[in-house]
Amino acid sequence: MSYKEEPAQAKLYIIFIVILGITFLFLNTPAISDLRLPVFFFLIVHIIMDHLEVPLPRGNGSVSVSFAIDLALIILFGPAVAAWVSFSSLFHKKTFKNFEQLFHKMLFNAAQLALCTGIAGMIYIRLGGNVGTMSLPGDIFPLAVAAFIYITLNSLIVMIVIMLAQKVSFWGVWLTNFRWAIPNYIATLPLGILIATVYANIGILGLLLLIVPLIVARHTFLMYIDMRNQYISTIKALTKAIDAKDHYTHGHSERVAEYAVQIGQEMKLPEDFVEKLEYLGLMHDIGKISIPEQILNKPSKLSDDEFDLVRSHSAVGAEIIQNIKFIGEHADIVRHHHERIDGRGYPDRLTGDKISLGAKIIGVADAFDAMTSHRIYSDPMSKKHAVEELERCSSAQFCKDVVNAFIKVLKRRGEI
Repeated sequence: MSYKEEPAQAKLYIIFIVILGITFLFLNTPAISDLRLPVFFFLIVHIIMDHLEVPLPRGNGSVSVSFAIDLALIILFGPAVAAWVSFSSLFHKKTFKNFEQLFHKMLFNAAQLALCTGIAGMIYIRLGGNVGTMSLPGDIFPLAVAAFIYITLNSLIVMIVIMLAQKVSFWGVWLTNFRWAIPNYIATLPLGILIATVYANIGILGLLLLIVPLIVARHTFLMYIDMRNQYISTIKALTKAIDAKDHYTHGHSERVAEYAVQIGQEMKLPEDFVEKLEYLGLMHDIGKISIPEQILNKPSKLSDDEFDLVRSHSAVGAEIIQNIKFIGEHADIVRHHHERIDGRGYPDRLTGDKISLGAKIIGVADAFDAMTSHRIYSDPMSKKHAVEELERCSSAQFCKDVVNAFIKVLKRRGEI
């Protein structure tokens, strides 16, 4: 989104960090004598590394292997030069490719990186770290603390802006985004030390040789994220297969997943759980794979045996999902999404608090989409009437807190 579309709190925070970062840069301008050819070479390498970023799973964030370059710059040239080179993140192709939408984000990112690098560099010097060469083992402790400060500041600053912009919990942003970045930092930290040591002894040629391990580290992390994305794509493919089998529920699972995520966020649930809730919403009807198509699409009234078979889909779905590592621990959500607060649901006739919150959320999202979609047995309701039905059945069929949260979501979306 453009800067104008950002929430007011996010706008103020972005302005604050940009002013803080630029002020830091102008208070720590490198001496002219420090701007030698090697600095410009590192500047070019830094820009290249920034373009080799890896997207994080959620939140439109990313990480790059330029962290190693920042550490090497601190060791070789000190905090002022390192901070100014880090600010070169502004010169990313994204900035110029979609200027109106992304300039404020790229400026924010460049300012916070300069701030994190500069402060980490100052800590390194304050703790006795040498500038110009790497002295082992004496410089290990100052560098380790500096790296910790860099990672902590960078994570905090970016997590806060994501929290404010997307209105999600701070802890949730950590769980779904920055815990994925830790392996990248761990992999590139030793490379930062190695780059500084090799450059101090061999020069630019040594740095060129070490770019290869940086690219390998980036490739390894990218494969890790790609494997996770492939897993998610497989879930979505299975969902489409089920929706294709039941002709009257096309797109139903995706809508249920979308509603479930928005309810979870409205209820301030941990973001990692909301992420799993999305996948469980996508797969809540996976058990229908066991039901013959002629029954799913039967235009006349189902017999008792046929109805029992259709109702078995939640239990069958839970059996399928419990074998999936990422979401298997929450298979009960799929099994119980047709349970009722009053105990008249299926398959286990659970009541009240015995039904998990996730199942209650999927149940509301599923019922709302069923009421507002064209089905073989009914015409769609208006969203207003569907909400009235949810409210009427609150505390008997549906959880009142979940219904109230969903109504807030629909009002915010302008749908009721």
